[in-house]
Amino acid sequence: MLYLDASALVKRYVREAGSDIVIARFATGERLYTSVLSYAEVEAALGRKYRTGGMGSDESHHARERFRRDFVLFLNIVELDVGTLAAVPSLVDRFPIRGADAVHLSAALWLRDMMRLVPDFSQGEVGLEFGAADENLKEFARHSGLTVLSL
Repeated sequence: MLYLDASALVKRYVREAGSDIVIARFATGERLYTSVLSYAEVEAALGRKYRTGGMGSDESHHARERFRRDFVLFLNIVELDVGTLAAVPSLVDRFPIRGADAVHLSAALWLRDMMRLVPDFSQGEVGLEFGAADENLKEFARHSGLTVLSL
């Protein structure tokens, strides 16, 4: 199982360092997770890429359509609630972490704990990897006991 924060997820739709790794993981058929927060973050990243000239109109439209399809059909969305946000207070106390990053990391920690506590939840998959582009966030994830995907 793989949890992708928005900075890693956007690599599926915009060619940049790490894109091949993310694209390959989508092709494996494994269960991929992200927070509902990623919807706004990826849309904003794609919009910014278009506005700044990094993508043409057709490319932007195609990338956004692929993202919206993936979000509905292929990604497992972690909703934000008291449980998935439970680790935020301890994360902000331990690390100099941004709010959105704390949300993603807390959601991934919740997901890892669900895999451990509810055997049927993981459907036989063992282990959870955390994918992010931000080096600080990856380090915080490692210090929180997560295996980090190298992008």
